[in-house]
Amino acid sequence: MTHKCKKGILCGLLFLSLLGLTFYLVFHGQDPGQLRAALLQADPTMLGIGAGCMAFFFCCEAKNLQRGLAMFGSPASYRACLRYAITGFFFSSVTPSASGGQPMQVYAMYRDGHPPAPGAMALLVEFFSFQLVAVALGVGGFLFHRQQLLAMPRGILVCFLVGCALNLLVALVLTGAVVSPRLLPAVGRGLLVPANRLFPRQAPGWAASVKTQWQELRHCVQCFRTHPKQWAAMLGTTLLQLLAYHSIPFWVSLALGVDSSSLPAMIAMQSVLFLSVSSLPLPGAVGLTEGGFLLLYQTIFPAALLPGAMLLSRTLSFYLFLLLSGTILAVYFLRLAWRTPAPTTTP
Repeated sequence: MTHKCKKGILCGLLFLSLLGLTFYLVFHGQDPGQLRAALLQADPTMLGIGAGCMAFFFCCEAKNLQRGLAMFGSPASYRACLRYAITGFFFSSVTPSASGGQPMQVYAMYRDGHPPAPGAMALLVEFFSFQLVAVALGVGGFLFHRQQLLAMPRGILVCFLVGCALNLLVALVLTGAVVSPRLLPAVGRGLLVPANRLFPRQAPGWAASVKTQWQELRHCVQCFRTHPKQWAAMLGTTLLQLLAYHSIPFWVSLALGVDSSSLPAMIAMQSVLFLSVSSLPLPGAVGLTEGGFLLLYQTIFPAALLPGAMLLSRTLSFYLFLLLSGTILAVYFLRLAWRTPAPTTTP
């Protein structure tokens, strides 16, 4: 057996093991009977619309990534950007605080020939846009439902305030990284201080690489400042992306025959839930999102339908597309490892 075959089989087994562990953790403790009963009772047309909203979520992110890469001088096809969006979703879902999504996206872009600096800047502005719109929708949703939310246990309010503060902090840091000409070099120099002590032989090479990458990043920042129309388009696309994503519980309610709340009210409620749990260090916010759904939506869904509604909503917005994205990436990585050698350097 050739080295390439062995490498392909090993990569495939490792990835499939990660995929299996992920779905065990996701579905462990869930009652498949409740989900099956909810599916049998639900209107498939409304569920299809909900699934379409999640697919639209990926399409919007792919479009923003394509805009970002083009803005920073490294254009890519929409198909490739859709794969980058799927990569980010899967690895963000299986790592704490979504910490693995962006590094894997940068690596996927690097494998396709995009330099690290344009890829990192495209992800930076896309994430910046996402954070701004998510915070705005979450604050608006809290004001829309303030009476109901203030009457709930104090823990709900604390989670929302903590999530809002953390997301605002991230947005401010990203603003500084994009606007300030000194922040990113200072961060790079700070990271090199412990590197010089721990890895004295490799540190000089890393310092030279950081200097080179910073020159590329500075050029990318200049490009960003000269493209206000693209930035406005990214914000508009992100707004549509999150509105579609937050509307999924509404389509689930219609699928189950519950029409006690309007579409804007459901989007506002889901915006609050998303902002409350998105920054907490759990892969995919599993457990917190389910528990928060049961608390926040108890006035919208009847008690008998609430568990099934929660499982359907999470299936459309997370479980189903985690399965699909993992399967797509497993096939892609297997083909990539089988056909082409890995790069000799890392970004």
